[in-house]
Amino acid sequence: MSFVSIGFALFVAAALLIYYIVPVKYRWTVLLVASYYFYWLSGPGNFVYILTTTISAFFCAALIEKKAESSKIYLADNKESLSKEDKKAYKERTKSIQRIILFAGMLINFGILILVKYSNFTLTNITNTATAYINMYRLQFFGETEFSPFVNFVMPLGISFYTFQTMGYLIDIYYGKYKRERNLLKFALFVSFFPQIIQGPISRFGQLSGEIFKENKFSFYNIKSGFYRVMWGLFKKLIIADRVAGFVSAAVAQRETYSGPYILIAIFAYSMEIYSDFSGGIDVAIGVAEMFGIRMTENFERPFFSKSISEYWQRWHITLGTWFRDYIFYPLSINKTVIKAGKFVRERGLSEFGKRIPIYVPMFFVWVITGMWHGSQMRFVVWGLFNYVFIILGTELKPVSESIVSRFNLDEKKFYMRGYRAVKTFWLMSFLRIFDISHDVPAAFDLFGKIFTGWGNFNIENIYENLLLPREDFIAAVMAVLVLFIFELIQRSGSVRLKVFALPVPAQWAILSLLIVAVSVFGYYGPGYDAGSFIYGAF
Repeated sequence: MSFVSIGFALFVAAALLIYYIVPVKYRWTVLLVASYYFYWLSGPGNFVYILTTTISAFFCAALIEKKAESSKIYLADNKESLSKEDKKAYKERTKSIQRIILFAGMLINFGILILVKYSNFTLTNITNTATAYINMYRLQFFGETEFSPFVNFVMPLGISFYTFQTMGYLIDIYYGKYKRERNLLKFALFVSFFPQIIQGPISRFGQLSGEIFKENKFSFYNIKSGFYRVMWGLFKKLIIADRVAGFVSAAVAQRETYSGPYILIAIFAYSMEIYSDFSGGIDVAIGVAEMFGIRMTENFERPFFSKSISEYWQRWHITLGTWFRDYIFYPLSINKTVIKAGKFVRERGLSEFGKRIPIYVPMFFVWVITGMWHGSQMRFVVWGLFNYVFIILGTELKPVSESIVSRFNLDEKKFYMRGYRAVKTFWLMSFLRIFDISHDVPAAFDLFGKIFTGWGNFNIENIYENLLLPREDFIAAVMAVLVLFIFELIQRSGSVRLKVFALPVPAQWAILSLLIVAVSVFGYYGPGYDAGSFIYGAF
């Protein structure tokens, strides 16, 4: 069931009605039933995956915590008879057993994710390579041979999101960050909470459990505030993202005919598309949750105002970035092997380089995994590595940049400098998005090369007539992007909704009515529109 459908609106309305009718202490069960019904609609077969994740993580967490508790009891009961060395050895054995349980849980769940997300990619590459070699040596004797992968997994709804969320919980239990959830049904709700199941945000147990299990009372303010957020998300999704999607696809497909400025406009349009699509979906998710009285973690913070690529990734898909930081980057940065490598390099006279190894080595793995998370094709890995290289260049060349700024007496706080850095970062990230819209790495470089050709024959009528963006849609998209830009400028000084709610009630209703009319009238509908086509919905 798509967020962009009448069915979803009716589903949420019915869930809200039942939620606030049921006694307060049972309201979390309404959310559980609603979440499981929502997931059931994505395909009954998907339940095997999410139930496996839920049950395996629940019992692995129980085993880890029980082992820690039994260890404390044993040490307390035998503190007089055990030597310091005995206690240390016992603690190490306990930690080793807990680590085995943790790895088993991660192996099960990440194994499932890898199986369904990467098996087709892996098998296709293996069979293509095998076919090439066989044909090379057998062609003149037996003719060409063709092979096809023998499995074809359908991606379960939201599997990347709930897997990462659940494994984050399991790792936190291993480190004793908080107590495990002892109620299996409550834990099932944490894993499957329906507003975030499609595309996040990736919540932490300590934050989300305090929201979904608390006794939320009816609040008209929550309903109003959440509805505003939902409509703003639909504005971005339907008026910007879906409107320009056809043009982006057409421009890429016809790059031999329409190159140069058409490709550059398409790259800009795709940046607007993916941001409006993804952040719009997050707005809907957070808005719906807020109507139930539940606050979820923000996932975007005006990324297009970033002054560097590293800052951009602190503002874009925030919950995924913090997940990688906490569960991959930090553990690797204090890994004994990595620390020894840094020390080894420093002792050979490369002090500065040695200091960077505990940062750059973990960062390398983070960006490779980030690329793989975004897709199973090699182009996403290359995309991740380009981000990695650009971040390192930005760090290493910072002294050069500061020297230039000082040499010409430039003021970093002035609007022109902040604007320059934001525009530079935006276009660097937009050019990297070429890997998103190309079917492989060579095609991405070919598309980039097309930017520099065909500048002498630009005619905007080609966009209207041949590239699937009629004049009316073009104007509507441009106006909507301007509204988005103005909205985010205002948001720099605080929540726009709070500013709206400070206005007289008639003004509040007028703004809401204008937003509803804009989505209803200018939202993109028509032949070929797929209401389920959130870009990150396939993750």
